[in-house]
Amino acid sequence: MMRNLSPEQLEGRLNAHRKLLVALTAFIADGVEGRAFVERLRRDAETVRDHEEDPGVEPNGSFATQQIADDELQSIVTAALLRVQAVGRQEQARGDAAPESEDR
Repeated sequence: MMRNLSPEQLEGRLNAHRKLLVALTAFIADGVEGRAFVERLRRDAETVRDHEEDPGVEPNGSFATQQIADDELQSIVTAALLRVQAVGRQEQARGDAAPESEDR
């Protein structure tokens, strides 16, 4: 059971979930259709678009909570897309550095 978890235990669990979500999102974004889906997630995860809502000087709790959730989603998606780019660069570098076969 997860009752009475210490702050450290909660933080550890949240970090594990975040790592898993980044890895899964990166896996999805590795393909063309998956990348389009992840890009839509990033674009659609905005609390306020074109000044639809004005939270005022001090946003209420629900607005602030939604903004925190949107910020985390943005962070996860951005980390996943950066991971896909990094893996692509590594694969390209390995491919460029691979010796050409000589079939002579």
